[in-house]
Parts: sequence; C-alpha cells; structure tokens
Amino acid sequence: MSAYIKIEGLRKSFKNKGERTEVLKGIDISIDKGDIFGIVGFSGAGKSTLVRCINRLEEPDSGKIRIGDTEITALNKKALNIRRRKIGMIFQQFNLFDSMTVFENIAYPLTLIKTPKRETEEKVDKLLELVGLSDKKNAYPGSLSGGQKQRVGIARALANDPDVLLSDEATSALDPVSTLAILDLLEQINDELGVTIIMITHELEAAKRICNKVAVLENGVITESGRTRDIFLDPKSKTGRIFLEVYKEFRQDNTFTGGEGI
Repeated sequence: MSAYIKIEGLRKSFKNKGERTEVLKGIDISIDKGDIFGIVGFSGAGKSTLVRCINRLEEPDSGKIRIGDTEITALNKKALNIRRRKIGMIFQQFNLFDSMTVFENIAYPLTLIKTPKRETEEKVDKLLELVGLSDKKNAYPGSLSGGQKQRVGIARALANDPDVLLSDEATSALDPVSTLAILDLLEQINDELGVTIIMITHELEAAKRICNKVAVLENGVITESGRTRDIFLDPKSKTGRIFLEVYKEFRQDNTFTGGEGI
C-alpha cells in the first residue's frame, strides 16, 4: 500500500542579508493514512519550516509533496486554497481572534466558505462537545486558560472535516497537565475521526505518548525514521541519542501508549 502522504526531495532556503541559508536539505518522508507521525528535533532543526511547507504556507524551493492522490506542490493558488480546507493546522500560540467569542473563532473557517448558519451552528456545537468546551461557547479567549485556548484552536482546525491535521509545537506553551490533556484529545481525534496527524515537537515525551511513528530531523536532514518504540529504544542518530540521554528514564519505561506493534 502506498503512503498517504509522500514527501520527496523537499528543499527550502531563506535569504538573509544577501546570503541564502538552506533549512531543509532534501527531505524524504512517507506517512500512512491514520498515522500520528511525530517529527522531532531540537530548535533550529527546520521542523516548523517543514510542516509549513506541507500546506505551502512556505513555498518549497524544490521537491514534491503528495497527499492522497493530490500533488500539493503542483496546485495553482485557487486549487491550493480549496485543498487547504482539508488540511487543519494548530499552532503553538493558538492564533485566536481576541475580539471573537469561542463560537465565532471555531466558526470562522465555515463563514469563509459561506456555510449556512444552521449548519454552522450544528457543526460548532458538535466540535465544542468534542473538545469539552460546550460551557465556553460565548466566552472570549482572554478568559480562557492556555489549555482551553488550544482546545478552541483544535476545534477550529477540525471545522472543515480535514483528513490531515498539522500540529506545530501545539503543547510547548502549556503546563504539564494541560499538555497531557491536549495529547489525549489529539489521540481521541485520530481514533474517532481517522484524521492523519503530523506532530512537530521538541518534546520527546509528547511524541512518545501518542505517536506511532517518528522521524528525527537534524540540521535540515532526516537522520532516522521508523516506529516510535524502535527509535526511542535504540536511536541511531546523534539527535536521537542526545534526546535519549536527556530523558534517561524513558529507557527504563517500556510502556508506550502509541504505535503499531507496541
């Protein structure tokens, strides 16, 4: 069976003060439908650039990205905007509209495509229930905790029934209790809705908890990838070994909550 998401030869560079720096240096990744796929690495490895290339918020210099039967890198602007509706994204800093209620924030993607009012209301109410915020429907983001704000962000990302959900350091701004709750919610969404999740993180414990597969990104290059258990128990790359050294207790804990054959 061919991969649902296929990234081949992806390169991206940025120009700064007349000099061009290559951030992604030929990325190859295969992700199966229904995976929770972690991309782990230290700050500056190129993780956020990689995830933003997948929906072309950043334009790759070269390479191909295919999701299902669609080559994302070949789409014109109009076709890309339509396909993006099915690629949800959640951000580290939530990106909510402070002047809108929780309901209005979640409904925003639906209003952009002129979804009928009744359909919008029904959809948002279901999403509020899913993320456990039915009682915050008319609240404003300023009154919410960080974990609650991220739940709103997740609900908004699900508004258009995406088949892919991109999570860019979605838990790194949260306290440990909220982090665990958000990870459990992402796992629930993956299980109940069948959404393929790509999770960018520098937090090894987050990837360990819910990802069934991971890839290690080091200085713009994928140095190893495979089942989460295999990577964490016997890392081959420098970054993987450093991660494991930092989190030595993981080597003593063989209980993995995510993953095929785990």
